[in-house]
Amino acid sequence: MSPTPPTGAASERRNQSRRILRVQAQLHIAGHPPTAVRTMDVSEGGISVLCAVNLPVRTECTIHVQLPIPPNGRRLLQLRAVVQYGILSSSGGGFQLGMATIHTDAPARDAIRLYIRN
Repeated sequence: MSPTPPTGAASERRNQSRRILRVQAQLHIAGHPPTAVRTMDVSEGGISVLCAVNLPVRTECTIHVQLPIPPNGRRLLQLRAVVQYGILSSSGGGFQLGMATIHTDAPARDAIRLYIRN
């Protein structure tokens, strides 16, 4: 008998390698003012942020984040993303939102890969 496939938030989580990324960022949703968020981690396929509000699943947004690039640089990424899950984070004082990135261009993917490797 094969195992039951995961459902809910567990099935939405990223499978790619990720790396902790704790920086300030801006979350942009069409028709709303930008919201300050703090990133938690990043991978080629997604990003996790800490946000004061819990956004509904499937909300589309853009995350503007300065990604540290070794040895001393930074690169501004504008990642289009869709909310996959939101979890109340009592230690973080907000909601941890897991997002899948969509249509990430090659230079942004390369920068994320470089960040994860170093």
